[in-house]
This record gives sequence, C-alpha cells and structure tokens, in this order.
Amino acid sequence: MADAHRQRQKLCANCSQSAPVMYRVIRRAAESWVFLCPVCRRLADNNNPAYRYGGTWKAEKGR
Repeated sequence: MADAHRQRQKLCANCSQSAPVMYRVIRRAAESWVFLCPVCRRLADNNNPAYRYGGTWKAEKGR
C-alpha cells in the first residue's frame, strides 16, 4: 500500500532553509505574515512588541 502522507516544503523567510515545522508570524508592524523556522521564530519573538503568532505549518499532513 502506498504511503498516504503528503510531504510539503516551505522555506524560512529569514534564513531560506527548509524545515518540517514552520511558524506563521508577523515580525514588524508594517510587515505581512511570513513563515519562519523554529530557530528564526525564537529570534523574532525575543522581546519584540510587534511579534504576532499566527499558527503552525507542518510539512507532513495526514497524521
């Protein structure tokens, strides 16, 4: 039986690396939503009053 899981890919808006989990965030007041890897998300959240979390994206769907 074929694997029913879909593998998707998204690149981090900050470091351009692919990650299995990305976070949808706003880093600056005049910026729209972007996807960041876990490392870049922690850096963006570091005492940033403009930071907003908008959800988690996962590369593997279907589980």
